[in-house]
Amino acid sequence: MANDWPLVGREQELAFARRALADPEVCGLLLTGRAGAGKTRLAKVLLAELAAGGARTHWVRAMSSASTIPFGAFAHLLPGSADGSGDRAHRLNQVAGHLTRGAEGRRLVLCVDDAHLLDDLSATLVHQLAATASAFVLVIAPHGVSVPDPVFAMWKDRVAERLDVGELTRPQTTELITAVLNGRLDDGAEHRLWGLTLGNPLFLRELVQGGLDSGSLSAADGVWRWSGALAATPRLVELIETRTDRVDADERRLLELLAFGEPLGCEPLVRLGAARVLATTEQAGLVVSERTGRRLNVRLAHPLYAEVIRRRTSPLRQRDTYRILAQTLDLTGARRAEDKPRLVRWRLAAGLPTEPQLVRAAAETLLRKDFPQAEQLAAEAVRMDGGFGAKFLLAQVRIAGGRHADADSLLSELAGETVSDAQHARVAATRARNLAFGLNRFAEASAVLDTAETAVSGTQDDLVTARAALLAASGASRAALELLGPVLDRNRRGDALRLSALVVAAGALASTGRTEACLGVVDEGLAIASRISDASAPGARVRLEHARIVALCRAGRLEEAEDLAGDDYRDAVRDRWGPAVAGAAASLGTVALAYGNVRGAIRWLREALAADAHDQPHEFRPAVAAALVRATAMSGRVTEPLGDWDGAWVAAARGELSRASSLGASAASAASSDGRLAVAAEIRHDLLRFGADPGEIPSAGGMAELYSAHAAAFSDASALDAVAASFADVGARLLAAEASAQAARAYRAEGKNGSAATSAQRARAWLSSCEDAATPALSLLDTPLDLTVRELEIARLVATGLTSRAVADRLVVSVRTVDNVLHGVYAKLGISGRRELASVVGPLVSGSSPGDGP
Repeated sequence: MANDWPLVGREQELAFARRALADPEVCGLLLTGRAGAGKTRLAKVLLAELAAGGARTHWVRAMSSASTIPFGAFAHLLPGSADGSGDRAHRLNQVAGHLTRGAEGRRLVLCVDDAHLLDDLSATLVHQLAATASAFVLVIAPHGVSVPDPVFAMWKDRVAERLDVGELTRPQTTELITAVLNGRLDDGAEHRLWGLTLGNPLFLRELVQGGLDSGSLSAADGVWRWSGALAATPRLVELIETRTDRVDADERRLLELLAFGEPLGCEPLVRLGAARVLATTEQAGLVVSERTGRRLNVRLAHPLYAEVIRRRTSPLRQRDTYRILAQTLDLTGARRAEDKPRLVRWRLAAGLPTEPQLVRAAAETLLRKDFPQAEQLAAEAVRMDGGFGAKFLLAQVRIAGGRHADADSLLSELAGETVSDAQHARVAATRARNLAFGLNRFAEASAVLDTAETAVSGTQDDLVTARAALLAASGASRAALELLGPVLDRNRRGDALRLSALVVAAGALASTGRTEACLGVVDEGLAIASRISDASAPGARVRLEHARIVALCRAGRLEEAEDLAGDDYRDAVRDRWGPAVAGAAASLGTVALAYGNVRGAIRWLREALAADAHDQPHEFRPAVAAALVRATAMSGRVTEPLGDWDGAWVAAARGELSRASSLGASAASAASSDGRLAVAAEIRHDLLRFGADPGEIPSAGGMAELYSAHAAAFSDASALDAVAASFADVGARLLAAEASAQAARAYRAEGKNGSAATSAQRARAWLSSCEDAATPALSLLDTPLDLTVRELEIARLVATGLTSRAVADRLVVSVRTVDNVLHGVYAKLGISGRRELASVVGPLVSGSSPGDGP
């Protein structure tokens, strides 16, 4: 990383400073701002510009060690023979004359850093040089400190202008980090760095450097991600300690209380006798007060202060700090919902007696907001002998945290401690889902359900719902919905069991194309998840929100889906909970793919699989992985397929359109038989995009109706134009571009070259917003008219350099067939052999090659 970071986000400050430098009435500029805001960096840029323009520049830095020495800050600029005798005025004139003569007729510019530490004579000299227009003086001083009277008088008497240098905005912070790392930060890392630095360039620099040195900040696929704990450099710790160590004992205690418990209400702190230190620390810029509703809260002035103070506080001191915090919160009665889990955590940390049921309730409350704390409290409730409820909660928390093997061990133990059929069923159902979706042990999961169904009396809806979840995961949407129907009819109350059933139903309904039914289920499920404290609720919310986005995309309501997915993602990044980030990223990837933004889809889907990958919502993780394969293939690159549908796209990316069509037809048939009509419609439409006969496209509403219209218009140029416009109207720009490309080819076949050019122009216009898209249909824009699909397939494969044998092996035909087709292609195109193929038939898929990796 370069020593000097680029200057980003300071255009307005530079413009202001340059105007002051150009104004003959202004002879100075006072730069002020918080420590680390970039005042010195800005001054260095200005001084370099002035030096390049011919000015004589000097840099002076005042230090506390020289603040009692006359002209101590200017010692390095004074001649060795300077006369130390004479009165004050004589000595000032002597030093000023030496500096002005040294400029040799050029403009003299003096920059004084840390001007608040100047000795009296140096401060007077600075004022004299500016007031007499002998020099232009740049003065740097931190915000909130007293500067010597002569320096203050420069601004008060309008000899100098004042420029307040603030922290960077969030977009400017992101721009700076991107420029430094030469790559994009993932949103989680960007949110974390912003939250810790609040745009302070110095803090940002030290954190980024610490992250790079420790490896906690690393790049994958061109995206930088943050993992692990904060890695501050020693310099950053020293800078913060310099500020926070200048306090007395009472102020130190207040800073510790805020570091471990902020924000804290002002009133209870005042009751504890902290009124004086609240005033002094706020005046010193160490704490800030802010009104939240009717409460006046106090917090540390910067998040990094808390990080450093916590590091330096001994365990015994921490324990005592938590005791005072618990006492402070007791004074308010812990009336707010967020107060109760805080009080429990503080009492436990202070070693004070606490009821296990309160600890368990606090853990459930914290599941969405602070997952690590929730896990600690759940484990503590078990250690406090909180019984079946505490153990079951800990198992659920471990599942949500990705510790699936640990959760299975605990659930196996719990199975022997159940005292009722209902408990037995709930444990077995939870264990089965964990085995299937957490450990990928579907057969064992099914066996657990078989055993439990035999062991319990009557129908247990937990077991039925778990069975439906396994069916839905295998693609049997119709069977899953049939199984869930009676469960939802029997369980009308809004509890955890109904929520679990609604989650499974939402995903199955989205795959069938029953959009309104799916959205209704999602709304009900989200309402339940928001009001119950069950540990399954946060994960259920993630799955419901993703099902809603999938349903909206299949209904052609892309803008609505994008807005909701964006909101979900911002909330998830703020909460820093892995499953929520993964689910929202998967939703944004789904929307991007529906739009045809292939590059964006790949980015979001990769983030969904990479975001805290150990604790993904596994029910839809396989679908996300398969969607990433398809998106990668749509960019013309090849990766390992997971099933027939994405295998079809991989084959298409290789140029094997016959195989792509065969795999796609098989996947579509399987989807139809399982009741996943919306999925089947999408796959059959993909066959059309490969240039094959799609067969009958299932009627599943929404986008499926446009797919059917596309199939009906396949050889009709004007109808294809109309279909392209319809795709564009709903935002599906890649599909619009492909339909227009097909229209252009159809017009060319009819000899209507003008109409063909218009359609091709429209296709390219839509394609401009589909970054990296390279699908078979798009290649029609540059394809010779008189080649059949089979001829084009073989010609393109041979054009990549494959031998006839290699092509024959890929397409499962004889070498003789390949050679015969090639001779026919040469004759139609009027070329002599293989070497001329690439220039005539174009690339395989917009520049890809058969062996490209992801």
